Amino acid sequence: MEENLENEQSSTDNIILKVENISKQYRLGTLGTGTLSHDLNRWWYKIRGKNDPYLKIGETNDRTTKGDSAYVWALKDVSFELKKGEILGVIGKNGAGKSTLLKILSKVTGPSTGMIKSRGRIASLLEVGTGFHPEMTGRENIYLNGAILGMTKKEISDKIEEMISFS
Repeated sequence: MEENLENEQSSTDNIILKVENISKQYRLGTLGTGTLSHDLNRWWYKIRGKNDPYLKIGETNDRTTKGDSAYVWALKDVSFELKKGEILGVIGKNGAGKSTLLKILSKVTGPSTGMIKSRGRIASLLEVGTGFHPEMTGRENIYLNGAILGMTKKEISDKIEEMISFS
């Protein structure tokens, strides 16, 4: 019995990323909810850890038909765990929510609902080609972009050959 508890404890210790019921809803065409009282109400719910009171239940993200609502779900109830040493690939067609998920994971934008627990650093590599300077060498660009992503010079030096062979 004690052995099972130890195994369970060590398996939860290995989890470096846990995503629980992440959803992201956008309101099309406007900023905010439209009124100051609604914006304050939304803020009040958020600081208390409650869901946005203006989310509509049952809205779908179907691009084949014109929607009846000014709201669109970019992600809906996404959950997964990532353990140390595992690799995650996000694959899907245009509009599936891949970039939205990566923006939420790297804290560029926040989720409408759900929770993310992580250990370590997460950096977004969206639009990887942007920011490469043509007058700098490839290695100089790697160091520059690594620094922008928050890596130390030692971290970059330790992984530079791996990055070059990957490219």
